[in-house]
Amino acid sequence: MSGTQAAKLLSDRLQNAQPGEGVELWIYSAIAKDPWVAHKVSDATHAEHPGTAIQMGEELYEVMVAEETAEPGYVVRYGMKRWDPHHAVRQLVRYTPTAQAQAAANYLHEVRTQALRTRILWLFPLAGLAPDPVQRDWGQRTALNMTWISAGSALMGLAVAFTLRQILGSSPEQQAALYVMYYIAVESFLRLLWTVTTLKPHGSPLLTIPYLLWEAVVRPEKRAQKKEAWVNFSYEGDEVIRRPGTGCLVIRSMLFDDLLAGPHAVHFEGAVYRPLHWHQEGKGVVRRWVFELEKIEADPASGGVKYREYTQPRTPERQKAVEAFTHKLDVAQSFALFWGMYPRRDQVRLQILYQFAAAKFTARTSGIFLAVALLQIWMSTLLHTTIFALAAPVYLILESLYRLYQSQVHGEPAGSIIGYVLRLLVRPPR
Repeated sequence: MSGTQAAKLLSDRLQNAQPGEGVELWIYSAIAKDPWVAHKVSDATHAEHPGTAIQMGEELYEVMVAEETAEPGYVVRYGMKRWDPHHAVRQLVRYTPTAQAQAAANYLHEVRTQALRTRILWLFPLAGLAPDPVQRDWGQRTALNMTWISAGSALMGLAVAFTLRQILGSSPEQQAALYVMYYIAVESFLRLLWTVTTLKPHGSPLLTIPYLLWEAVVRPEKRAQKKEAWVNFSYEGDEVIRRPGTGCLVIRSMLFDDLLAGPHAVHFEGAVYRPLHWHQEGKGVVRRWVFELEKIEADPASGGVKYREYTQPRTPERQKAVEAFTHKLDVAQSFALFWGMYPRRDQVRLQILYQFAAAKFTARTSGIFLAVALLQIWMSTLLHTTIFALAAPVYLILESLYRLYQSQVHGEPAGSIIGYVLRLLVRPPR
């Protein structure tokens, strides 16, 4: 459904069926109702299955037919018939105007969210320039990692500035364009540096500063609410789920605790557990790491083996260490494309400590550099620039091909000369 169609939905229309249609009532709907399933008749290979039971006032109906309709404003209609008492009710839906209005509102909200998400992904170079509060709001609404979008926008700005520099050269007739190019390069580099160090999205100062001034003047109460919500934020305690009769534990945490991820056995509440596996659920403030552990036969008081201690809640020192490790893990994962340019030793260390896919992101950065270099050669050929303008893109092509070979054939990371330069300014997490 397009944006104009999704701006407003028609309310359901109920219409009595005509004789011979096989149903008693039609419900015309502007959206497909997900829980509603039509009646299925039996055949040689399938048993009969009644449709969804719909409670309408005091009457109970069964969904017999669900079919598309060409009537303006409606996309589907449902044929209803009074419930056959011989069938067991497996799924009951109460049909009320309030429930249908809420379902329509939820549908519109999801449509708008998906449309916004699509626009941000397609226009990420421009979306990354948006004011900081706007990007954070987009991240909460769409569950996108706007830090990644902001960093990608900054990298694209650097690529554009570098390409313009190759095209314009140092011609005095192009001074105004050169000034614009220099500003794009400096701003993009500073935004990238700021985004990496703070792990937050940052847009163009030309847009962010006026927006913040406008928000401070027009909506000071909103700024106060945001500040209060941030000050009151704190990590909640781990949720320990015990599985009776199995000796297994499931621990859900907002933080990544390397102690629970293994490989060493863990002492908890007088018993010893062996970490089995872990995985991540959700994103943003609803993100949780889920650790599964299995109880083993061992006596922690024997003194033969010293087990790692897990307490609930953690000690202040351990809590601080786990929070710091989680922050570093986020930096390593969120800016993986950035670290893919760095020297091999840095990528290997990130891979060992923070599950960084070194070879994968070496290949991705190599592909980006290869595309940028080919673009520069093409533009230089069109503009008939000097042979010296081809030196940098030719080097990038040779370097990128080597790095692609290392990552794709040998499965090993390889650094770029650009990564060596960036490492002088920004160090990866340790």
